[in-house]
Amino acid sequence: MGNRRPTGGYDPVQIYNSTPFNAYGTVEYASIFCSNDRYSVQREGTWQASGRGVCLLTRITATVITPSGNIEAEPYTSSGTSYSQFAIIQVGPNQFRVTRVVGSARHRRKC
Repeated sequence: MGNRRPTGGYDPVQIYNSTPFNAYGTVEYASIFCSNDRYSVQREGTWQASGRGVCLLTRITATVITPSGNIEAEPYTSSGTSYSQFAIIQVGPNQFRVTRVVGSARHRRKC
């Protein structure tokens, strides 16, 4: 489960902003020994944490900067996950969500 690096620790968190707007937020970790990350990401860009160690992620918030004003996205929440790939998506007019990216070409089964 998740993304475990051979050297120990988890892959750094990556957040892809699939919206046409800039965004910022916080990546929160489960342990008091892990520092939360503040991030900003340009529209259709990707932010990556500098490191993560063995810190499980519990929450990712995002504020999307739109012409209508700053809009809080529905955050991603978990009791503690090792997953590292996330995206900010638009789910309606002035509605956004942080979600885990599932599946990739390297993980798909051949039928």
